[in-house]
Amino acid sequence: MTSSQESDYEDLRFLSPQGVGVYTEDVEKYRPGWFHAVHLGDMYDGGRYKIVHRLGAGGFSTVWLARDGHEKKWVALKIVAVKHSTLVGEKSALGGHAAESLRRFTFEGPNGHHLCLVLPVLGPSASGLCYGFTIRLRPRLARKAGHEATKAVADLHSQGLCHGADIYSLFEPPVTGELETEAGDIPGPEAPRYVVRTFNLLSSTTRNFITDQIRLVDFDQCFLASSPPQKMLGTPLEFLAPEVAAGLPASPASDVWALACCFFRLRSGQGPFENPYQVTCPAELMNGKEEILWDDDGQPTKDSSKGEPLEKLEGKRPLKNLVYQIWDEPDGRVVQTGTLRWKNGDCDKYEEERRKPFPPCFSDMMWKPTAVQVDNVSLKGFNREWKPLLEAMPKIPEHEADLLFDLLSKIFVYDPEKRPTAQEVLSHPWFHIDGR
Repeated sequence: MTSSQESDYEDLRFLSPQGVGVYTEDVEKYRPGWFHAVHLGDMYDGGRYKIVHRLGAGGFSTVWLARDGHEKKWVALKIVAVKHSTLVGEKSALGGHAAESLRRFTFEGPNGHHLCLVLPVLGPSASGLCYGFTIRLRPRLARKAGHEATKAVADLHSQGLCHGADIYSLFEPPVTGELETEAGDIPGPEAPRYVVRTFNLLSSTTRNFITDQIRLVDFDQCFLASSPPQKMLGTPLEFLAPEVAAGLPASPASDVWALACCFFRLRSGQGPFENPYQVTCPAELMNGKEEILWDDDGQPTKDSSKGEPLEKLEGKRPLKNLVYQIWDEPDGRVVQTGTLRWKNGDCDKYEEERRKPFPPCFSDMMWKPTAVQVDNVSLKGFNREWKPLLEAMPKIPEHEADLLFDLLSKIFVYDPEKRPTAQEVLSHPWFHIDGR
C-alpha cells in the first residue's frame, strides 16, 4: 500500500481475504467514493449483464467477466470507482490498438455514482505472462508483444496523447474468500461479503484462447501531450522516466522510457529497474542531485520530512550485464552439467503443481521456469541454490542480446529530447529478428 493510500485511510477496516491469492483488489476501497461491491450472479444495466467471475482490479476500478444476455456473448465490465468515474469517462474513447469500450452506462450504488465500461474480453496482462520464476514468454512472442505495444503508443502519440464458444466451462470455477473486518462486525452494502480470486485463463488444459495480439488498457493517467499534468502521475517507480522523477512534466518521451522497461520485462521476466538500488535504476543514478528524495514506497518527493536520499550500495550490475544474462528455457526443460547439487526434498501438492509444465496448448506461447531441472534440481525461486542454477541455464542468443542492448541504450538516456520516438522505435531490428 502506498503512502497516498494510507493517507486516505484513518484505520484499516478489513482482514486480508484467505484462499484467493495475493492479487486481489484493495479491499479498503470498499467505502463511499470508491469501489462498488460486486457479487457473483449480480445483474447490471436492467438485467442485461450477469457477473460470473472476476478478471482483475486496479487502483481505479474492478473488472468482471459477465454474460451479455442480449447479444449472447462474453464481455468485461469495468466498474470504475466513484471518484474517478467522470475522468475515466472522458479518457476512455480511444481507438487503434487500445481496448475500445463497446458501450457504457452508469448506476447508483451504496458508495456513489459509478461509470461502467463494457469492454471486449481480453487475455491476461502481458506483465502477468512474464514474471520471474513463475512464467515466461517465448522470445518470439516477447518481441512481437513489444512491437505491438509500441504501435499502440505511437498511435496515441500521433493523436497528441500520452498514455502515462461456451468457453467458460473449460476453466476453473470461481474461488471466493470471505471478507471479514478487523472489528469482527458484518460489512454493510458498501462492501462485498466475499472476494473472488482472479479468473485464470491458463487453467484450461485443452484449449488456448489467448491470442498474440496486444491491446492497451487503463487510460486513467492519459493526458494531452500539449497539456501535461502539473502533479506527478501514479506511474510505478520501475517505469518512471528520470525527468518525471525530477519533477519535470511527462511527455511522449517518458512513454518511450516506459516502453523500454516493458521490452526488458517481456523478454527477461523482470523489469530492469524493479530493484531501486540497481546501478541502472533512475532513482539511484539521480542520487547525486540533492533535491531528489525518496519516500518509504520508493516514490520521489520534495518533502524532506517524508523522504531522504538513497544510500549507495555495492555490487550493482550495469544494464549490459542484465541483458546478456537473460536466461532461456533449455531443450527438454533439463540441464545437466555433472555438478553435484543439493537435491530437492519431498514436495507438497502445491510444489508438485509448480513443477508441472504448462499444458501443450500453451507451449508455443509460454514456458514455466519452475518446470526446469538443473542437475536434477528444480528451479524454485530465490533460495540458496538459485544463482548457480541460473548460471547453468542457457542464455539469450548473443546476436539478439546485441540488438536488445542497442535498443535499450538508445532509449535509456537522461535527455528526453535524445530518445527515439515510438514511431522510430518500430523500425529497430530487434523486433524483426523473425523476418516480420
